[in-house]
Amino acid sequence: MPKARERDGVYFRKDRSAWAISYIDASGERKRRIVAAHTRQQAMNVLSAVRTQEERARTLGVRPASEVTTEVLLHRYMRHQKPRIGASTFARVGGIVATLVRHLPQQAKAITKRTVSEFIETRSEVVQAGTVAKEMSVLKHCLRLAVEWELLQTNPAAGARLPKLPAGRTKYLTPGELKAALGAAPEWMRAPMAFAACTGVRRGELLSLRWMDVDVPNRRLYLRETKNGTLRVLPLSVSALTILRCLPFGGAEGNVFAGVDPRLSVYTTRVFKRIGIPDASFHTLRHTAASWMVQQGVDLYGVGQILGHKTPRMTQRYAHLSPDYMAGALGKLDRIMGDMMATPVDTTPAALG
Repeated sequence: MPKARERDGVYFRKDRSAWAISYIDASGERKRRIVAAHTRQQAMNVLSAVRTQEERARTLGVRPASEVTTEVLLHRYMRHQKPRIGASTFARVGGIVATLVRHLPQQAKAITKRTVSEFIETRSEVVQAGTVAKEMSVLKHCLRLAVEWELLQTNPAAGARLPKLPAGRTKYLTPGELKAALGAAPEWMRAPMAFAACTGVRRGELLSLRWMDVDVPNRRLYLRETKNGTLRVLPLSVSALTILRCLPFGGAEGNVFAGVDPRLSVYTTRVFKRIGIPDASFHTLRHTAASWMVQQGVDLYGVGQILGHKTPRMTQRYAHLSPDYMAGALGKLDRIMGDMMATPVDTTPAALG
């Protein structure tokens, strides 16, 4: 095709058998793309509309929303997240992304506050509020990045009202309940359950643990597959070391808890139901470890470091279990009751006899 024909911004690509346009976008970069046109005049009309749009964006400093599809955007989000989160978390996000693709409009720019609200309502009818919150967390993050990537002008999910979440559970076991659970569990479940209760590790961290990550001489554990995607070094207690010494060594690359069914959480819940604790799960063992540490006087910062919490707020749920916390709370009553007491009360052991 003559060069004169190409300079006007419209040309025919023989390799694609399609019309294409060339233009300078709002940021000053040369762009070329195939357009849905059957004739040269139709391609010229498309180019004219694109140039008008880019000129408006250049003048107002606002870029128009791209034509990216929701599926492509979410897959780009997955690529962005992969090096930033752990393998198990990445797998869970992948499932959420598949759900979002099925329920949201095909074009990302068609996602509005209304469609987000409808998505929340629809999902709330079939899944729990916590699941909806997790799905919305992924959607909000993805759309916020889309704005940074200049694919969308705004994040329509920002400020969306979520269904009310139930109060966060901090259920923990008593020593008697843990002993009963271990006694009722099959042989293959006892070691992972006991190890979780005396270390506070997550299920994914436990199942991905390899012998090369266990440093017995220095009593340390190197957790690589963490929820936050960062290495966590965990000190090993005598109880944890005892459990590890009872396990068969499978080589440096071998899994510490080899042969444990990935559906460990499902089976653990069944064990708890069988002994009359229906609201407990494998994650309850993590809460148990944290709760027992706090009750024994370990400060919340230390507990948070052991559990791998990103913020102190996540550990605050255990504050009410601290002996100092409870003593301080009850001590405040002394100031109120002091003026009401007619005579001082002798609280010595002999007096309380």
